[in-house]
Amino acid sequence: MAFDANVRMATIAVAMALGLGWLLGAGGEEVGGVVQPRRDVWTLPDLPRKPDMASTGLALANSPLFEPEAAVNAATAASAVPEDLRWRIAGIFPRAGRQVVLISFIAPGKEPQRLRVGDRLPNGHRIQCIEHNEVCVQNGKKSYRMGVEYLGE
Repeated sequence: MAFDANVRMATIAVAMALGLGWLLGAGGEEVGGVVQPRRDVWTLPDLPRKPDMASTGLALANSPLFEPEAAVNAATAASAVPEDLRWRIAGIFPRAGRQVVLISFIAPGKEPQRLRVGDRLPNGHRIQCIEHNEVCVQNGKKSYRMGVEYLGE
């Protein structure tokens, strides 16, 4: 019986503790969030822009760090038009019993070239052979055949 009385007293103590906790906890104020939300606007910074190298170079050339003639040289270099280096194989024609390749240039006033086997084209490739309507050129270890219009008879 003593055991039943101890269990009963423990049950009553637990029930009273739960009731007391419920009474004390029910009348409390409602607590807000632990972390306050941010109210400022979040924006990414602008990405850096690609610098204008031409205007930076001209500004540097015109700066007092360099001699006055450097500014003049920079201005003439900026106004100079680069030479047009484009060219094409215009055709093949016979000359003195041998085939000759005619190279014409896009730049006005530049004279055409007449090249034979063993000569180099303007891009540096060596001419290996010239046939009736083909030119074989060598670039390093590779050889290329190009079809060309025959200008002869």
